[in-house]
Amino acid sequence: MSRTNPSSSCPCASSSCGRSLYLRRLFLRDFRNFPQLDVTLNPGITVLWGDNAQGKTNFLEAAYILATLKSFRGAKNGDLVRNTADLALVRGELVASSLPRSCEVEISSRGKRARIDGKAPRSLPGYFETIKAVSFVPSDLRLIDGPPEGRRSFLDRAAFTMEPQFLKVAQDYREALRQKNALLRQSRRGGPQATPALLGIWNERLVASGSLVVAHRVRFLEEFAPIFREVHEGITEAAKGRAEISYRACVGADAIAGGLDTIARSMHEKTEGLMAEELRRGFATWGPHRDDWQLTVGGDALRRFGSQGQVRSAALSLRVAQMVLARRKLGVCPVFLLDDVSSELDPRRSSQMMSLLGDLEAQVLITTTELSNIRLENAQFDALRVVKGTISG
Repeated sequence: MSRTNPSSSCPCASSSCGRSLYLRRLFLRDFRNFPQLDVTLNPGITVLWGDNAQGKTNFLEAAYILATLKSFRGAKNGDLVRNTADLALVRGELVASSLPRSCEVEISSRGKRARIDGKAPRSLPGYFETIKAVSFVPSDLRLIDGPPEGRRSFLDRAAFTMEPQFLKVAQDYREALRQKNALLRQSRRGGPQATPALLGIWNERLVASGSLVVAHRVRFLEEFAPIFREVHEGITEAAKGRAEISYRACVGADAIAGGLDTIARSMHEKTEGLMAEELRRGFATWGPHRDDWQLTVGGDALRRFGSQGQVRSAALSLRVAQMVLARRKLGVCPVFLLDDVSSELDPRRSSQMMSLLGDLEAQVLITTTELSNIRLENAQFDALRVVKGTISG
């Protein structure tokens, strides 16, 4: 591993700089195109560079899976295992709050199994409190102008990064929604009839968990939106106006202002009123699973009027704002994973982004095809070359 720009000094390069989380070693076995890999990482910035299809993005994906148990590519478990193997292993050694910890994820076509310090975690929220990561990948541009499913996923995952307990709330809602939709679908196809009494049971579960989903999203956005504006202005210098996030919830502003009980009452009234229509259509037509949010800059909706540069800056600002919020609220700055960032940002925006990340003292892993694509000014960084599933300094 080589350290580039040795004459410059990085205020965060030692363990004494106050950084509370960094990944210091990543071990892979039979993951994607890596038969076996064991890499030691430093705090600060590491650039993984090399030709396309060599494994750079796979490396970032492994780090992201270690932190979230999800692929930022939306890959199935079987796709993550090297084609000659039955099981993949991702193991990370990290420093969390100045203490050494280890996380491990075994992956097979049947699922994933996670461990902390060699033991099964007592709960998933407990696991996610140990290691955190935020990724910025080219597909994040669709957060701005793509389908609402991606924006809901961003919102829920970002809220869950701040509060791992939100995972159980979201899972409860999804399960109740799945059960209700199955009942409605069967009834519409001539199976057992979905009576009002039976539907009412699932509606109660949906209201109980769905009102919490809405409340969590609202609370997260109240903290996140001003930080997003701050970050966006730092990257763009507010050239096109003030950036705003507006949440389009399944309940009105008055219900949201009234708090959790008011949200629940509003949801209950709405679900009861829609029962006949849902029986006719065979699925749940309304709820937090159909919510959305919108970005505006200078009053204009980016998804409709934003230029390519504006969309890129906004998408990046969303991810950097997650880092800032975690640092301020939790005292933990997640590992930041930047895939092919040079293709998405011009030199000026890239330089401003790295300056913001430097202020956060974040560990940053970046991929690129050429080192010259990365504008790091005088920052100190490690350069690792990736060639056919091998990594060298």
